[in-house]
Amino acid sequence: MNIGEKALKARSVYIHLPFCKSICPYCDFASYANKSAEMKATYLAALKTEIRAVGELLGNIFCNGGAESASEFTIDTVFFGGGTPSIHSAKEIEEILNVLKEYVVFSDDVEINLEANPGTVDLEKLQAFKDIGINRLSIGAQTFNQDILSKLARGHTVEETFEIIDLIKKVNFKSWSFDLIYGLPHQSLDDWKSTLELALEKGSPHLSAYALSIEPITPFGSIYGSPEHPDLAGEEALAEMYEVCNQMLKEKGLNRYEVSNWAKDGHESRHNLCYWKADEYLAFGLSAHGYLRGYRFAHTRNIEEYIRLFTQPVDIIQKALGTGTIYEDYKFIGKKEALEEEIMLGLRLSTGLEKRNEILNLLNREKINTLISKGFILEYPDRFTLSEKGYFLSNGVISYILAG
Repeated sequence: MNIGEKALKARSVYIHLPFCKSICPYCDFASYANKSAEMKATYLAALKTEIRAVGELLGNIFCNGGAESASEFTIDTVFFGGGTPSIHSAKEIEEILNVLKEYVVFSDDVEINLEANPGTVDLEKLQAFKDIGINRLSIGAQTFNQDILSKLARGHTVEETFEIIDLIKKVNFKSWSFDLIYGLPHQSLDDWKSTLELALEKGSPHLSAYALSIEPITPFGSIYGSPEHPDLAGEEALAEMYEVCNQMLKEKGLNRYEVSNWAKDGHESRHNLCYWKADEYLAFGLSAHGYLRGYRFAHTRNIEEYIRLFTQPVDIIQKALGTGTIYEDYKFIGKKEALEEEIMLGLRLSTGLEKRNEILNLLNREKINTLISKGFILEYPDRFTLSEKGYFLSNGVISYILAG
């Protein structure tokens, strides 16, 4: 972690727990199934070593800046992603949080989010998660069509999804969310509407909906080859699914605040907003990507290599962190690139993109005007936003205005 004069701005932490009951055929995240208890324990030990090593460097940063300790460094959000973090015990999660608390303080209203899959928790476990400070859950439902769900090999049933919702309500978490996928193999518009109706019926205050992505290195990549496969929804069908999703959620008081995310007021994911606002954040664990002191960094996806790196002597780990050589990818983001990232991410948000001079200087005004005339972008005195039509094509719109 490069130590210089630049102020430390990160207020969020991502922690990657890569273990799963089974691997979904569409997933290209760094995740592992059927690993031994010994491997899991070794990984958690390496993860805690990484947190301590970075924590000591944070302490050096604060001391160099005249502060008495790193306790002045306040964290507002923590996100446990994976993998399936909910397969871990509350004790294992608490131990990670306690190590983190050795070096930072949590704000009074800290958001601590845990990804949880149906079939991995019971009432006692959920209550234990809440007791250690978890106050938000992201539920990997994906679909409420049992036939389609079975083909996704997620290791749970629709009935188990209903059960986890009932348990969440009993424990009374501060907030929770459904993760859903549309454009799944053989999924019709009516199937998708039915899934949305059930999600709304269950009262989720937040919903994330993503179009299926066919990744080459996954089983689905081998089966379907490309998004143009006849078993998959075409672009027009995907656009209709997206439009239906937005309309149905809006009618029930869930407002879109980012291209793929809807929430009732006060239930937005504060952690994910950190990413979309291009804020800096800490990241720990296998394949974790972080952004700190102007550097973007990413760990290896190889679990054996990650464990090897963080079971070395402390002085070697400290040196490798200080120079960035412990990361698989380590790059300083200059001002122009940082502004381009802000443009790409900012336009995904409903609040849009500020029309500051440094932003305007990077935009192709002629192309902006073309997209405004075609109804893809809306212009206001102080900002640009995507139109209803522009949201579904957001990636293409953003690429277009940034190109020369």
